[in-house]
Amino acid sequence: MRITVDTNVLISALGWNGAEAAIIEMVLDFELELCLSAQFLSEFYRVIKYPKFGFTDNEIDGFIGKLLPNVVLVSPSQNLYVVRADPDDNKIVECAVAGQSNYIISGDKHLLHLYEYEGIKILRASEFLHLIIHLKDQMK
Repeated sequence: MRITVDTNVLISALGWNGAEAAIIEMVLDFELELCLSAQFLSEFYRVIKYPKFGFTDNEIDGFIGKLLPNVVLVSPSQNLYVVRADPDDNKIVECAVAGQSNYIISGDKHLLHLYEYEGIKILRASEFLHLIIHLKDQMK
């Protein structure tokens, strides 16, 4: 199963133990494929440096260094304009489409209000985690 996440999901996974961290652990354990793009990584590095987060360069580099070997890097070939309220969020949708993701995991209200785009469901991390647990139970 392929997923794309927004910047806030990665920041939450780095800083706090919660649904976001559990999802990234599943990526690190090769249970999920995470699609990222160069544009996404640029945005992540810009936002993660905000002083309010207080992450050190070593923490950030260690996190990304551990994550990158496990991701599918994609190069979106089309510009989409589906998130009108916050056009910057379109790069998440573009990444998901280019990577043929099944889900976008986000806490961003502009993305969540789409619910779905071209068959890609958009869920909060906690909703996605609940879905994965349910699917695993069904497979037993």
